[in-house]
Amino acid sequence: MQKIKTIIFDLGGVIINLYVEKTISAFSQISGLSEKEVEKAYLSADVFKKYEKGLISDGKFRENLRDKFNLKASDDEIDKAWDSMLGEIPIDRIEAIKRLMLNYKCIVLSNTNAIHAKAFHKILGDSFQYTHLNELFHEVYFSHDLNQRKPDHEIYQNVLSLSQTESNEALFMDDSQLNLDSAAKLGIQTLHIPRNSGFIDLLENKLSKI
Repeated sequence: MQKIKTIIFDLGGVIINLYVEKTISAFSQISGLSEKEVEKAYLSADVFKKYEKGLISDGKFRENLRDKFNLKASDDEIDKAWDSMLGEIPIDRIEAIKRLMLNYKCIVLSNTNAIHAKAFHKILGDSFQYTHLNELFHEVYFSHDLNQRKPDHEIYQNVLSLSQTESNEALFMDDSQLNLDSAAKLGIQTLHIPRNSGFIDLLENKLSKI
């Protein structure tokens, strides 16, 4: 009997390649701050978590960045720097998802934000025939729509409820061990995907052992 019925995909680093260092470099260039200063602010600032939870608007987010990095940049310049971390989507990952969709409920659970969601879907549309992830996956859940974010337990509980999935029938893939550990405490099976390395072989191996 098949134990896993639902596969939950993280987005950045699992489906689309993610290069956070490119955004740090971009903000360094437009602010005059060193990359170390930008990285320290990026890791410590509460504004990023609030934005991922959809608790502040795009405009408020940009204003916070202007204050934090002493920026004189336009909205477009800020968005371009912020979107620099979003890379390519390898075709083998899309093909693997299409195959998995035949036998599993496949859903996305991503900590993201409105600016990145717009940019990601442009990359998706430019590369493939999909204009939105919901044309590829059965269900899509973004942190800024749910007003919740990983690794908080509430977002996993909410997604299990919304997708009508039992925790022991779900397998969650993420490049963050912190997010995986939180999900595992709720009985969700987990699989760590090293960032940008591809999930196909690791997932097939994991499923064969369940």
